[in-house]
Amino acid sequence: MRSIRIVHVVVTFCVALFAGLLYTFQQGVIPTLNTLNALEYAKVEQALIRNLDAFPTGVIVVANLAMLLPLYPLIRLRKQRNTAYWRLLGLGWLIFFFGVGVFTIALNVPINNAVLTWDPAAPPADWEAARSAWNNLNAIRTPINYVSLVLLLWAAFELPKVSTDK
Repeated sequence: MRSIRIVHVVVTFCVALFAGLLYTFQQGVIPTLNTLNALEYAKVEQALIRNLDAFPTGVIVVANLAMLLPLYPLIRLRKQRNTAYWRLLGLGWLIFFFGVGVFTIALNVPINNAVLTWDPAAPPADWEAARSAWNNLNAIRTPINYVSLVLLLWAAFELPKVSTDK
């Protein structure tokens, strides 16, 4: 039971960190980026992408831990699929995995990769469309992340009712 509690705390912490990052972008970074002209935007956005992807224990590791660690309690407690804990954890994990993880990889990352190819001195004519698309996608995945966090927090209150005997 102790290992499940530890994993749950780590997962919840990782999802909360990711929620904080998305919140920061939604409330502070995006409004600031929206004030920049094409040249400024290309330079700043490329620097943000490179810096967030470069830190080895940063965003990528936190997101991967949040997407993979929940499998341990879900598999270990598979015989208790009818418990509130298992269902809340499973739903929170599914929402984060697909609504944030896969969503980001399939939709936001390709835009980031395209932005990285831009010549900062001469951004493409459709740079505003790329910025708008990324911002709109972030506006969708941010509340999805909040929902997964709330479910994981709720599951934490149900954990003491779960038995790992047998």
